[in-house]
Amino acid sequence: MKGIDMEDLQPLFRPKSIAVIGASRNREKVGNVILRNLIATFRGKIYAVNNKAESVEGIKAFKDIKEIQDDIDLAIIAVPRDYVIQVFEDMIDKGVRYAIIITAGFKEIGKEGEKLEQELVSKAKKGGIRFLGPNTMGIISPDYNGTFAFGDVKRGNIALVVQSGGIGAYMLDWARKTRTGISYLVSLGNQADIKEYEVIDYLSRDPETKAIFVYIEGISDGSKFLEFLPEAAERKTIVFIKGGITLKGSEAVMTHTGSLAGSYEVFKAAIKTVGGILVENLRDFLNLSKIIATSEPIRPEILIITNSGGHGVLASDSVETNGLTLIEIPERIKNELRKVLPITSTPRNPIDVTGDAGRDRYINVLKIVSDLDCTKIVIVEALPFISTTEVAKALLQFKGKGIVAVLMGEDEDFSSKLIESANMPAFNFPEDAIKAIRYITSKPIPRKKIRIAQPITESYELIKGKQYLKDYEALKLMEIYGIRTPKWGIAEDENEAQHIADSIGYPVVMKISPDKPIHKTELKGVVMNVESDQVKDVYRKLSPITKRVLIQQQLNGLEVFVGGIKDQVFGHTVIVGSGGIYVEILKNVSYALAPVYEEEALEMLKESKVYDMLTVRKRGYDIGSLLRTIVTVSRLIVDLNVKEMDINPLIVNENGAFAVDTRIVFS
Repeated sequence: MKGIDMEDLQPLFRPKSIAVIGASRNREKVGNVILRNLIATFRGKIYAVNNKAESVEGIKAFKDIKEIQDDIDLAIIAVPRDYVIQVFEDMIDKGVRYAIIITAGFKEIGKEGEKLEQELVSKAKKGGIRFLGPNTMGIISPDYNGTFAFGDVKRGNIALVVQSGGIGAYMLDWARKTRTGISYLVSLGNQADIKEYEVIDYLSRDPETKAIFVYIEGISDGSKFLEFLPEAAERKTIVFIKGGITLKGSEAVMTHTGSLAGSYEVFKAAIKTVGGILVENLRDFLNLSKIIATSEPIRPEILIITNSGGHGVLASDSVETNGLTLIEIPERIKNELRKVLPITSTPRNPIDVTGDAGRDRYINVLKIVSDLDCTKIVIVEALPFISTTEVAKALLQFKGKGIVAVLMGEDEDFSSKLIESANMPAFNFPEDAIKAIRYITSKPIPRKKIRIAQPITESYELIKGKQYLKDYEALKLMEIYGIRTPKWGIAEDENEAQHIADSIGYPVVMKISPDKPIHKTELKGVVMNVESDQVKDVYRKLSPITKRVLIQQQLNGLEVFVGGIKDQVFGHTVIVGSGGIYVEILKNVSYALAPVYEEEALEMLKESKVYDMLTVRKRGYDIGSLLRTIVTVSRLIVDLNVKEMDINPLIVNENGAFAVDTRIVFS
C-alpha cells in the first residue's frame, strides 16, 4: 500500500519561504509571537502581511499576500475568523498552496462555525490548497517554529502530534524541563483538511524521528487510520493518549475541537490493531518517552538492584502486576555476588546491596551482572552513606547494558540530569519505570484489516428488507454460517409445543418468541428445566406474552457472550466476554476490529478472562469451536452490515459452542 507522498506535505514541514498573515505589531498578539519565533528559527525567507503597518519586527510589511513578488511555500494565518476566506482567495490568486490556520471559532463552537469551516474546505479543494487546522497552535519542525509557544526546544528524536494546543504547550514545557529532545510538534486543530493519519504517516518516514507521541480526541477517518497506521507503526514506535473517554470528556471534546470522540473501548482495539501503544494518562505518556528516547536495550525480564529492601519489595510487586518477569539469577552469578555482598545479604532478585552500600558496592555488583540478558533497574535511595549523584556517575560506565536508574533523594534532580545527558533513562519512582518498561515491551504487532463483504446467498435472502431478525430467524442465520445451535423448534399451540419438546428430549428450555429483539428474562419469558408433564402448562404461562414460543434443548456448559457492533468511527467490531444475565454488570469483555483471526480470538478470550473460566478444573471444553465461532461472527457482521448483534449466551462445553439466544439489528 502506497503511503502519503512525502513530497505532498514537504512544503508544510520544510518550506523555503513563509508568510505570516496577521503579523501584528502588538507583541502580545499571536501573529507577532509567531513572526518572532520564525525570525529566531527559520533560515528561509520570511514575509509579514499587515494591512496597517509598513514593517513588523524590522521586516517589511505587505498589505496582502498578492503584493509579495516572490513565491511563497507556506502561509501562516492569524487573522480574525471572518477574514480567513478572503485570505484563501488571495492565496489562490497568488498560487500559495499550503497554509496553517491558527484562527479559532470554526466547527468547535457549533453550527455557525461548522458552516464556515465547510466553506473553507470547499474553497481549499477548488484552489488546490492543503491546510492544517483551523484552531491550531501551529508546527515546530527541524526547520522552523511556526507556533505561538515561546522557548527554545532541544532537538531530539521524539515527535509530538497533539489535537490540543494547550496540551502541546504543556508538552513543550515538559520537554524543556526534562531535557527531552523534540523533532516535531504538530498541533492538529480541527483537522478540517490535513488529518492525523497523514501527519503520522509523514513523520514515520522522517529519519530524524524515532518515536511519535499522539494526543488525540477524535479520529478523522477510521478506515484511513486503519489503512495507513499499521505500516507507520512498523517504521516507528507510536504512542497514543486519548482525550474524551468518558461521557463528560466526550462532551468537552465536541466543544474543544468539534471532533467525535467515539467509543474508547473500540479505540483501544483500533490502537492495538495498528500496532500502537495506548497509555492511560499524561504521566505514563511522559514516562514512556524516557525509555523510548534512550539507547538502552529494554527487555521484559527484570533484575532489581537496590539499597532499600522496602523499595525492592514494592518494585517486585510492580513487576508482577505489570506482567513482567523477575529473572532467576544463575548459580555462577550468585557465587560471584557472595564475594561482594555483605554476609547479611542473600544473592537473589531483588539484589539488596543493603543500606550501608557505597558507590563501590554498586559498581562491583553491576560488573558481575552487567552481561545478563535483562533490564537492570538500579534503585538508589540517598542515605548518609551515599548520594544518588555518586551512583549516577558510576552507572555511566555501564551504558548500553540495559540500565534503568531510579534515583530517590535530595540530589535526585541533578543525578537524573547526569543520567539523561548520557541518553540513559532515569526515574524517581520504580513503579513509573516498570510501567514504562511494560508498555514498550508489550507493543502489539501491527495488523491490516481487510474487510470484503461476501454474504452467503441463503443468508441474504433471509435478511432481505429487514431491520432486525426474529429469534428463530437469527437461529437459522447461525446455522447458515455454520454456527451450531441447540435442537430447537417454534410452537404456536400447546399440542405443537408438546410434540416439539418430545422430539428434542428432556429437559428443555421454553422461551417467549417476540417479533422484536428484547431481553426475555426481564419479561419473565424464560423457563428452564421443563419436563414432559410441564410443557403444556409452561406454554399456557408464556403464550399470553407472545403466542409464539421457542423450545430448545437445554445444554450445560460455560455461558459466553459473543457479539458485534458497527462503531461510528472504526466500523465493525467484535465483542467477547462472560455471558448470561450478568454480562452488563461484570463487563469482563474484550474488543477487536473485524475481521478477527483465531490468534486474535484467543487473545480476546485471555483478555476477557473467559479462557481461564474455560480451562479451570480441566473440564475439556471445546475452545477450538469457540474460536471458530468468534471468527465466523466477525465475518458475518461485515458480510451482512450488522449494526448490533449478540449471542448471549453462547454455551461452550465438551461437545462444542452453541448459539442459544441471538439478537441481530441491521444498519
